[in-house]
Amino acid sequence: MLNFEENIKQIEEFIHKSIENFKIENGSPNSIGVYCCPWAGWLTTNFNLDKTIEETQNNCPDFQFVEFDFLDLPEWQEEYENNNPEFEINGRKIEYNHNLGEETINELIFGYLKLIIHRLKKKSDSVFLLQMLDSKYVEIV
Repeated sequence: MLNFEENIKQIEEFIHKSIENFKIENGSPNSIGVYCCPWAGWLTTNFNLDKTIEETQNNCPDFQFVEFDFLDLPEWQEEYENNNPEFEINGRKIEYNHNLGEETINELIFGYLKLIIHRLKKKSDSVFLLQMLDSKYVEIV
């Protein structure tokens, strides 16, 4: 079983450091994209300096600086690829059913990442876009 809460601090620190490194190298971004594929176990940060989120059509791969940083979370993919994956988040255990497709895990992780983005947003003047790969879960935060 994989407890997503064990990665909260790692993900928050990764995004925060990525923002700080981007600012040092390029200046302050006007928008920050967090792009995630939980079933493949990765998360990227993406940045715009001049373009708006709307100009990128709410799509992280169309940002000016795509995959500025990449966080590999192999334990996510390993658990997902099990015959009977189990996840825990906020004390809730979920037995994942592959027959339901990836949107089930996308929804779970989207909410989890959204909480992290809200905390980070308090420290930044930028607008955030949270997007899951090949999913309906995308939102300007």
